[in-house]
Amino acid sequence: MKKLLISFVLGFITFSILGGIFAYLVFLPEFAIWYELHPDTVRGTPELISGTTLAVIQLIALVILMDKLKIDTLKGGAIFGIIFSAVLWLIIDLQMISMTNIFSYDYLLKDTLLSGVLGAFGGLVIAWSQKKYS
Repeated sequence: MKKLLISFVLGFITFSILGGIFAYLVFLPEFAIWYELHPDTVRGTPELISGTTLAVIQLIALVILMDKLKIDTLKGGAIFGIIFSAVLWLIIDLQMISMTNIFSYDYLLKDTLLSGVLGAFGGLVIAWSQKKYS
């Protein structure tokens, strides 16, 4: 249990730092454009409770899956993190493209790639911590 908690905390810090950087450099400017085009549909600022909840759920799943699959090498953690995060957000973004006119394939590509990068670092940190604290 200790290794899962430590893995979660370190993963949360990693996700928070990288997610914050990606948000300010890439996503918030994109959301501002969407808000200008669709002010009745898109929020002016993201709602943090649902965004944080989503990140926590994603992180819990990543920590538990990596533990159950016994992924504890840096390379294995990074690869699993890329696949897990990129596929998760690819599914979400494809669903949004199918239901709205706001999302585009350009956004899907950016989001999937950046989610993969975030997942790689998160998976790496989680694998390291699970091996160190097992």
